Amino acid sequence: MPDPGDILDGYRLEAVIGRGGMGTVYRATDQALEKTVALKVIAPHLADDDTFVRRFREEAKALARLDADGIVDVYTLRETGEALFFVMEHVEGPSLETMLRRRGRLEPPQALSLLRQVLTAVGHAHASGVLHRDLKPSNILIDTDGQAVITDFGLAKILASDADLTATHDQLGTVAYMSPEQVKGLQNVDAASDLFTVGLVAYEVLTGRLPFDRSESDFVVQRAIVDASFPPPSTYAPAVPPAVEQVVLDLLSKGPAARPPDAQATLARLPAPQTADEEPLLTPDAPASPDAAFTSWQWAGLAVGTLLVLMGTYAGVRATLGLPVLSAAGPAPPGTTRTAADDAGRFSGEAEEPPAEASSPAAASSDDEAPSEEPDPSADALSEGEPPPPAPSGDTSGATSPEASAPNDEPSSSPEPATGTVTIRSDPDGATARLDGQTVGRTPLTVNDLAPGTYRLLLDRDDHRAQETTVSVAGNDTAVVSSTLLPRPAVVRLGARPDGEVRIDGAPRSPGADGLVVDSLSPGPHQVTVTSSLGRWAMEVTLDPGETYERTVDFTERVESAVTARAPDGPPLPNATVTVDGDTVGYTPQRLTLRVGERVIRVAKEGRAPAERTVRIEPGMDTPLVFELAPRPE
Repeated sequence: MPDPGDILDGYRLEAVIGRGGMGTVYRATDQALEKTVALKVIAPHLADDDTFVRRFREEAKALARLDADGIVDVYTLRETGEALFFVMEHVEGPSLETMLRRRGRLEPPQALSLLRQVLTAVGHAHASGVLHRDLKPSNILIDTDGQAVITDFGLAKILASDADLTATHDQLGTVAYMSPEQVKGLQNVDAASDLFTVGLVAYEVLTGRLPFDRSESDFVVQRAIVDASFPPPSTYAPAVPPAVEQVVLDLLSKGPAARPPDAQATLARLPAPQTADEEPLLTPDAPASPDAAFTSWQWAGLAVGTLLVLMGTYAGVRATLGLPVLSAAGPAPPGTTRTAADDAGRFSGEAEEPPAEASSPAAASSDDEAPSEEPDPSADALSEGEPPPPAPSGDTSGATSPEASAPNDEPSSSPEPATGTVTIRSDPDGATARLDGQTVGRTPLTVNDLAPGTYRLLLDRDDHRAQETTVSVAGNDTAVVSSTLLPRPAVVRLGARPDGEVRIDGAPRSPGADGLVVDSLSPGPHQVTVTSSLGRWAMEVTLDPGETYERTVDFTERVESAVTARAPDGPPLPNATVTVDGDTVGYTPQRLTLRVGERVIRVAKEGRAPAERTVRIEPGMDTPLVFELAPRPE
């Protein structure tokens, strides 16, 4: 995978801005146009999977045809010796996921504005024949104008008969945002599935949470999506308007037919904006990144705190050198030491007590008499390596304790930051675990002494699909990650000569431009049937995880074989009649040359019961074909 700083076909990669199941998204600069763009690069481990490559290309086509506000623009698709990628619009602004993490739930007017924008964009995609199938807050960006922009059509399905690329790719989408039909593994999901996910997003922006506990295992979450009754949003956010709540609950109906018929119908049921200038999702001056997420009061506090630190450092240096500490009120009186706390009080507006009258020679002298300058004993003592003398016992105003005024020979020690722990489990065990790209062991395992923060966790096992997620680690806490790894899919490449039809598990599959059907299948047995004008060929194929199975059935090829007959007790039976597909071809023992495909072969002899079976003729088949003829009952 390219790294930030690399040049990819004229685009300089600036930073990684997102990672997904299919690839990595970079912020990049088009060097020719000096324009900021986003590049989505297919993951290297998928580059040799023809089905995933086709899906990646279809995503680019899907996005390119969706020329509408609220959907990220695609500029071009590029394929080089280094990578396959497409170039798209770069949206400045956080994702909805980031915004919800900062703010919690949105106010109803903001949530309603967001819901209208998402439904409008989704409705346009559906009208253009495209399903998203992986809508979630991280795939909804908020631009600088506060408008929602949908991106990452990585699981998009083109609603055309020649682009059914994802029907057999196990479960697609993010578990917590799947529709019931996706959880059940149904192949023919439609626009109603996207509307269910819009309902989940709406529920989350209105309440700050999903209608189930997303921290549970994938199985528990999936069961909740399919079977559990969701509490109304007002359970967690009483201010949700009843009309909006009813629309959200209808979107979350378990059965597709019970949901609104389309996005436009859903929009029509939402309350109209009260004013033309309804509050947008984000105001232009709202923070667009975590670094900018301070309020004006927080910035003011930060400034005051910085000033106090600088003043304390200044006071400490002058005290170390035995010099009087200067402040906004001028130098400290001779014989006294001003502390950082004194100056902090002055700068923070605290009142300062006036010095007692005649507390020093300078105060007792007349206005026209200059105070006598006497050497500072503390400076002499300091030069000889001795500590400065203590302040007179009779005058403690403005003086500090020896501990406060003496120089600190050792740097102040701050407590060590609290670290966290993460426990990682997988089903099955034995997956290699990597945190932020660094291998930490095989599951199950526990990793200690992690600095608080968010880590990217990758679980990989040879015969299973790699799974990537994020884990948040807090100080003095243990995060637990339990993942179920799906078997790595097998890839089939099937064709017929002359051209014909390919069916897998009874469902037709459309060939690509090269005439081959390429698809990913779950490991295990599958029924494959190939037909053409010259014949039919069917068999059960058992696929291993990660296997690539290739077969082109050439119905023009001929295979030599032979047919014999025998009695049940073993003796051969010569001169039995042999027919193939109803045509008599000779008598046993009979040599045959037959075209590839299924043939019905029948062997009969007077006085015995005939035997008939369908034989798949193919190169390398067992020969001769032996038929047992039992005596006819008298």
